[in-house]
Amino acid sequence: MWFTNRNDEGIIYHKYFNPIPTEVVALVLTAIECCIDEWAQGLKEDIKFTSATYGSVYKGHLASLQRFQQHTAPYKLLEKICDNLHDTARLPCWCPAT
Repeated sequence: MWFTNRNDEGIIYHKYFNPIPTEVVALVLTAIECCIDEWAQGLKEDIKFTSATYGSVYKGHLASLQRFQQHTAPYKLLEKICDNLHDTARLPCWCPAT
């Protein structure tokens, strides 16, 4: 989506994606939670991924990530995770990290 090829946003606007922002990690976690919710009853049910439905879930994930960052600040774990996510995301387009 953002790093599939050299013309995608993550490559063109690399200064906004390097490292992957915490807000993007929270958004991806929220999307994953929506996907899990769609299968909660054992059969896929379409659930709209909207701010009205998942805004509070996003805020919860973002707050958790911020607490994680505070508690692990001496080790810079979240920073390292976001750097690694960025570098790994660039692999499919064969674009070296800048």
